[in-house]
Amino acid sequence: MFFKGVIIVAGIVFGILTVVVLLSGYFEDSQEIDGQKENKETKIVNIAKQFIITNPTFSYDGIIETLEIEIISADNSNSNFLLEGKFKTLYSGYGDRTKLEFSEEITLHTIEVVIVNEKIISAVIDNQWDDLNQITCHTASC
Repeated sequence: MFFKGVIIVAGIVFGILTVVVLLSGYFEDSQEIDGQKENKETKIVNIAKQFIITNPTFSYDGIIETLEIEIISADNSNSNFLLEGKFKTLYSGYGDRTKLEFSEEITLHTIEVVIVNEKIISAVIDNQWDDLNQITCHTASC
């Protein structure tokens, strides 16, 4: 009778330990998945940021402290992203403006960036300037 009680208690303890081990593995996996998603999103934001700051509109006179980028939407496979960036420049206009004369006019710009498989396929500033191809939207089909 004593031996039967020990086996029952051991079975219960074993069952509890099994549940604890399985649940801890589940929670570790779910945290890892969230971490991977966060890392992917951080990478996507960094791709957009690098593109924006190196292209002529921003590199000419962009104010780095004003640059904000957020992911607006992502598809289920996480390979397609729409991002929105906002930044200010010291002068109005788009692209390389080194040969133009302006008076200083701090201008807020909004840029929409589409990234597919970690490659930028579209970048449009203020619905007016195709920043990817450096042409106006009435010339391009933005």
